Amino acid sequence: MNSIFERRRSIFPQFFTDQSVDREVIEALLSAANAAPSHRKTEPWRFRVFRGAGREELMRLMREVYNAGPSDRVWDDKLEKKFSSKVMASDTALAVFLHRDPEERVPEWEEIAAVGCAVQNLWLGLDEVNLGGYWSSPGFLCGDYGQWPGAADNERCLGIFYLGHHAAPELPRPRGPWEEKVTWVE
Repeated sequence: MNSIFERRRSIFPQFFTDQSVDREVIEALLSAANAAPSHRKTEPWRFRVFRGAGREELMRLMREVYNAGPSDRVWDDKLEKKFSSKVMASDTALAVFLHRDPEERVPEWEEIAAVGCAVQNLWLGLDEVNLGGYWSSPGFLCGDYGQWPGAADNERCLGIFYLGHHAAPELPRPRGPWEEKVTWVE
């Protein structure tokens, strides 16, 4: 039972190859994400898919969000190198959004958890199609509502999920024993 869960791992963009990912595969992964549970069926996950030349648009948007922050904050060459190495090394970058229920019928944390479940579904699907992925949530992107250009008033970015074919080595992924994280009350 644990095999699919134990195989889930972060594959960082530095290990991505230049092999392209078929659009149908991306669509299947997004369909898996869409099967996530959500209280009251609010389905609060939204994704913006950046591929090919769209990755340059993602870089432009990241610069815009960063520079819209405090006046002493300016996007520099160091940030450009850091983020472009991730974005441009990835075949596809998904901006992950919380789309808050306009009626706020459930607590916000439940909707954030539902978005996390959607991303986990997507992540678990990567192994089946021999892709790697990595979810990053830079603070400047994952702040207040409406920070992302064009986001609705009830939306906010929860990070970028980078994915692509990879040549990553098999690395240990140690976890402490689950028994140390559980309290039984019987």
